[in-house]
Amino acid sequence: MRYQKFPPAAELSPFVECYFVWEGEAKASLDVQSPPNGFNAMVFNYGDPYEAYQNGSQRMSVPKAFASGLFTFNYHLVLRGTIGMVGVVFKPSSLHNFFGTRMSQLVNSRMALELLIHEKAESLWSKVKSGRSDKERVNLLEEYVQAQLPNAKERLSVIDEAVELIDHHKGSIPVEAVADQLKISTRYLEKKFLEKIGVSPKFYARIKRFVNLSKEVAYNEKFDWQDIIFKYGFHDQSHLVKEFMEFNQMNPSDYHLKHNELIRFVKR
Repeated sequence: MRYQKFPPAAELSPFVECYFVWEGEAKASLDVQSPPNGFNAMVFNYGDPYEAYQNGSQRMSVPKAFASGLFTFNYHLVLRGTIGMVGVVFKPSSLHNFFGTRMSQLVNSRMALELLIHEKAESLWSKVKSGRSDKERVNLLEEYVQAQLPNAKERLSVIDEAVELIDHHKGSIPVEAVADQLKISTRYLEKKFLEKIGVSPKFYARIKRFVNLSKEVAYNEKFDWQDIIFKYGFHDQSHLVKEFMEFNQMNPSDYHLKHNELIRFVKR
């Protein structure tokens, strides 16, 4: 099992978080849980078909090429057979900036790519499937994304600055403070945030706080819960656990164990 990330070209780094390749074999059904990360993605599957579900919902077949918006709580991928996929992980507002998509329509969903880029989706998927190496597949995606860069630059706005400000504060900043600093009204911020990000700025800030918290829980062997409570602005430990359960459907201790189990599995 192999999962590898690749950095974007410098000119794309304001818009693209990374590219990834995931390959391997799952002889038995493999259920992989992923918490929300605040990003968008465009993914191409050149392996066997797989399914996805959220919070006990019905399993749905995943399109062979899709665009996904922001997920507000964890999702599961159910894989079996040959795993082969490559994708672009976009910054929170970038899918909108590149393609003009109203992101509130893509929250917690995967949209078949042909609905977004029409006949180019099949052509791009075919090229990706025929690729002979990680580098070739990633380069194909990067060339396509670079061709859309003028559109992305043209759609930049104060909302992108708002996202950067929330990210800089790791989600621990009031919406009113964001609006004041950028000299816009909270009403305007909330309206345009829904269009570009898909959720309200307050909810996005909660997700970013959770993302940073979950990384700390995943990668540290020991925790000082009081330090974490203070660092992320929780009232007490029960408030922290409640927030974690809402976004990830498991408490922090269970997540730490499951994350380490997944890392060991991927490294086999």
